[in-house]
Amino acid sequence: MNSTNRAANRLFILVIGLTLLVVGAGAAATVLVPVVRDGWSDATGPVTHQVSTWLQQTALGDTGVSWIMPAVLVLLVIAVIVLVVFIARQGRGHTSVALTEPTSEHGTTVVEAAVAEHALEEAISARPEFVASHVSTYRVRRTPVLKISVTCRRGVSPRDAARIVEDAVRALDELLGRPLPALVQISGGFRSRVTATTRLQ
Repeated sequence: MNSTNRAANRLFILVIGLTLLVVGAGAAATVLVPVVRDGWSDATGPVTHQVSTWLQQTALGDTGVSWIMPAVLVLLVIAVIVLVVFIARQGRGHTSVALTEPTSEHGTTVVEAAVAEHALEEAISARPEFVASHVSTYRVRRTPVLKISVTCRRGVSPRDAARIVEDAVRALDELLGRPLPALVQISGGFRSRVTATTRLQ
């Protein structure tokens, strides 16, 4: 329900986690395992010599500084910018407006998302079938969509829970004079966990 792709999120976390795991395991093995430590010492000598040769051959003019180092620095800066943009995109998609309806040529009726959220929260939280509930509003393809998350008590049928929430949403639609798109997420109890999310139009 936000503007960040869920698959991209999980792939990014997986790649970073695997990278950190491999680096950590390699560092631990280098310190703790004598054979790995000796092999690392033998291998780093030629590598260090080769890197020094590359740096000398790629000197930037008469400065004596290799152009590889500024290039690496630029790549690191780009990586930091990408990560900052990625972090800034998290959680986007929320909207404070649930309904915008032109009433006449002189004005427009705007219903704040907090009004719809509060009305649904009051109607749902009073029901004994639910342990907890949360209502939020997102903008999906320029259309405000209500996301209603409910946690059922043990033994409550997901079908009954969906019917209760659907009745509350329909009551809100009648109050506003037009239907609002809504997504219902039901959780809690085994019967609820194995039930798919219910969408209301």
